[in-house]
Amino acid sequence: MSSIPEQLSPGLFVVRPLAASAKANGLARLEGKASVQPLGGRTPGWVVKLNKLPKTARAGWNSLHRLLGAGYLVLPAIVDETGQCRYPTGLLSLRFEDDASEQALQTVADTYGLEFVGRAKFTRQQALFRPADGSDVFLPDVSGKIENDGQVEAVWFDAESAYSRG
Repeated sequence: MSSIPEQLSPGLFVVRPLAASAKANGLARLEGKASVQPLGGRTPGWVVKLNKLPKTARAGWNSLHRLLGAGYLVLPAIVDETGQCRYPTGLLSLRFEDDASEQALQTVADTYGLEFVGRAKFTRQQALFRPADGSDVFLPDVSGKIENDGQVEAVWFDAESAYSRG
């Protein structure tokens, strides 16, 4: 997690294929509406910058989700006050106050419409989840609900950072 304040971008998104069969050719629907660049990193995807800046990240998400359909996961980029971007992978990281039991993890998953992916490699207090409903979920809505859950200590977007050489 970053100590620099971050916000969701209303016009910069990460689009990730939900299945290996979802190729870049589906992004042709964005021609004239956005610029599209491949995203390097551990998970496949593209950085999409809308030509017309929407008022909110949700409005941009709605527009892109409608254009691309269910084959793609659309996620708003996370931007800090210095303009540095982080690109969500589509997973949420949750930290629990103690080593949550398998039943507790499943209860959290069921409560918030998530699918348990696995525990973090180095601490049993953290676990990764993905939306069970795939592309139809605006991930910030889910994380916002989880923030109010007393059994979850913290929630954040699993993300990759964009590095620039200066």
